[in-house]
Amino acid sequence: MTTRAALAVVASVALGACVGTARTRATVATASRDANADSSTFAALDSMVPALLARHHVPGIAIAYIDDGAVAWTRVYGEQAPGVPATTATLYNVASLTKPVFAEVMLQLVADGRIALDEPMAAHWVDPDLAADPRHRLLTPRMALSHRIGFPNWRPRGGPLRLEHEPGSGYHYSGEGYSYLARFAERKLGAGIDELARRYVFAPFGMRNTAFTRQPWFEGRIALPADGRGAFGEAHYANPVNGADLLYATVGDYAAFVVGAMRRTSLPVAVARQRDSIHSPDSSEQAKCRAKIAERCADRFGYGLGWSIMEYPGFTVRWHTGSDDGHKAMAFYFPERRRGVVLLTNGANGFMPMIEVAQLLSWGTPFAEFLRTGG
Repeated sequence: MTTRAALAVVASVALGACVGTARTRATVATASRDANADSSTFAALDSMVPALLARHHVPGIAIAYIDDGAVAWTRVYGEQAPGVPATTATLYNVASLTKPVFAEVMLQLVADGRIALDEPMAAHWVDPDLAADPRHRLLTPRMALSHRIGFPNWRPRGGPLRLEHEPGSGYHYSGEGYSYLARFAERKLGAGIDELARRYVFAPFGMRNTAFTRQPWFEGRIALPADGRGAFGEAHYANPVNGADLLYATVGDYAAFVVGAMRRTSLPVAVARQRDSIHSPDSSEQAKCRAKIAERCADRFGYGLGWSIMEYPGFTVRWHTGSDDGHKAMAFYFPERRRGVVLLTNGANGFMPMIEVAQLLSWGTPFAEFLRTGG
């Protein structure tokens, strides 16, 4: 789901939904470097989060807070499955938060000289649906990562993949583009994405509990998806790897990834600048914001290579949301301030508690107001 679509969901549902039955709750905090400052935050969360989960029928939420370029604490509430408390070891489907992680893997490969952002992917991969369309020769990794590849978000169920827009012509959010890039990388390099991710991102970033495909160590640790009434369903997994969706990670692991991205771990400056620059401006998102909170909007909205980007006077927000059936997620960070937040839930209404928590942890910035208005 796009950032705009995700926040539209938030804006469209009243925050005063009926209170549901409270579930078993577990709260876990890591060591923090400023216990006095954090104690008031913990008190606020302990007061508001259980009620939010009950009100919106969301089984659980995991929260990570990044301060001074390091994971300061994590906190987990609710259940991962019926009667099973969520813990810091719980694995969440992070939905479209998969995209920044997959993009980082690709950019590490660029830094290592194994792929190039502007090389034609057709030399190693052409989807059979596109074989008769000569425009497949134009498709590049940069187009896929910046959502300018020309595909729809997903091909029609059971239908063929088609180019709906001229490649490189403009911003059109596409999970298919990320999936296409995954097939290209695997074929060019003769290695699976999980293997490449472990070498280039998971190990260097300290992510020991993250995978693109189902692993034996997932057993007993999965946050099962829940519908809008809070009823649990079955987990879904990617097979083969989907570069856009269905990554599983703990909240601590995803926070470690955000820290690595913030620190530009292992990336040459030139490649990091490519990732962190707007490649696909989104003027419609800016216009929409200015119609609501004109003087508090970002100067520029757009998409970089893996992250949505909002450029305010004096500071930047890099962020992404995720939305699958029964799973909602959000991550954002302020690179100049070296702060960030990761929020993972296993509920169809997960954006409701996430938005409330995100505002609390956005430090009174204009970004907090942007979240409040639904974008």
